[in-house]
Amino acid sequence: MNKQDINDEINKIEFPRNEVMNAINNGIKIGRREKGMKNKSGLKKVVAASSIAASALLVSGLLFAPVTNVLASVPIIGAIYDRFSMQIGYELFESNLITQINDEAKSNGIEITITSAYYDGNVIGLTFKAEGDRVSLDRIGEQEEPEVGYSFHLSDGDEQKQWSSSMTTGLEKTSDGYVGAMEFDNPNADLPEDYTLPLTFTSITGVKGIWKFDVPVKQIPSETIAVKGESISKENKDYSIQIDSVTKGKATTFLDYKTTFPLDGKNDEINITVFDDKGNRLSKSHADVLSVNQSNGLVENDIRELFSSKIAKNTEYLTIKPEIIKDEVDTLSSLDKRTPFVVDSNRFEYKIQVNNIKQNENQLILEYGIQNADSEELGKDIVQNFADFIMLIKSDNIHKDDDGQLDMNQMVDHQIRSNQAKEIDDDYPHFQSVFTINNVKDINIKDYSLTVPFGILSSNTPIEMEPVIVELK
Repeated sequence: MNKQDINDEINKIEFPRNEVMNAINNGIKIGRREKGMKNKSGLKKVVAASSIAASALLVSGLLFAPVTNVLASVPIIGAIYDRFSMQIGYELFESNLITQINDEAKSNGIEITITSAYYDGNVIGLTFKAEGDRVSLDRIGEQEEPEVGYSFHLSDGDEQKQWSSSMTTGLEKTSDGYVGAMEFDNPNADLPEDYTLPLTFTSITGVKGIWKFDVPVKQIPSETIAVKGESISKENKDYSIQIDSVTKGKATTFLDYKTTFPLDGKNDEINITVFDDKGNRLSKSHADVLSVNQSNGLVENDIRELFSSKIAKNTEYLTIKPEIIKDEVDTLSSLDKRTPFVVDSNRFEYKIQVNNIKQNENQLILEYGIQNADSEELGKDIVQNFADFIMLIKSDNIHKDDDGQLDMNQMVDHQIRSNQAKEIDDDYPHFQSVFTINNVKDINIKDYSLTVPFGILSSNTPIEMEPVIVELK
């Protein structure tokens, strides 16, 4: 089966838009409120936003059942890393830096084998195979099985808690079983060269059991270079970035740097794009916030950012291009008002004017205009996305944390989203959103509020800072 055949099969798949958009929204809402020090845990976690969307699209190989035989005809370990687009693992495989393993565990008629592992920089990756008559993708979902088709955990020791799952693939069927892969990362600066990852599977394709492994890995040597580079925003000198070091792994790179924001912008970010001296862009993986300090009206973050790209040996310098991404918590507005009324952003010039609210049985129909948002500058898709994520919530379900900020962890399950905001005036960003309220007999409009995500608009108008050149020689 060639690449075109695969694409043809993928194109036949019906895209579950509403489910994906709701999953993305829930992840974003929770993720925004969890900025600061990254909460590491030995338990497997769902990665917010993008990973949730990816799992909704891939559904652990189920959607790709017609093409899974592609793995049966090529070398299995390299094919797994390639098939699942695990760039670090595939790069190390190509460089013969993958350790092949044959560590087996049996439980409830199923045998799981760890087949390979690597440890580059602060990333541990592995592949595994599951065999037995009871292993079947048809079982996924029978017992609240996760979409990846398996559950696992790490040991509860203090050291192991620092390792968290940054990637888990779905299962793919091969000629002799089902295969999958994982990656774990640890932001700590001083990691042991030799390590044993304590991994226990607790279910696979709906079959519960205990498959326990102590996966031995040896860290591939890397080089850390102390560097100096700083960029301060010309528009607001309270925004700055300072690059401290670059660590060159065999298939990874990570940068240690500090960012500074004004206190009223503590939810902002400085996003970086990195190029080598040949103009090649490093592939971003993720960033860990190692510490947060507030003093003198400023917020300083220590960050370690991982790139799933290596730096060539002869690279003389890197060009780092930072940009400020300004954000704000959602704005809350009660519907217990006479229309028309305006909902203003707390930080920016954006606003919406609610012109009309109608009730049709268990539906609330909202008509509103978006003001001070340039559709040509932002893009109509961004304005549409903003309108799609204006949410309805019963006012009794609004929760705030100790700092008076909306607590989305408590609210996210109570928010009601329209299927899709409908643009009703092409000459002006004027929309209609229809919210369906279930399991409520008597609906009173005055009992509800809106959460308006103006941060979607502001975060899509980044402010460029001066690039930083860091010498590696």
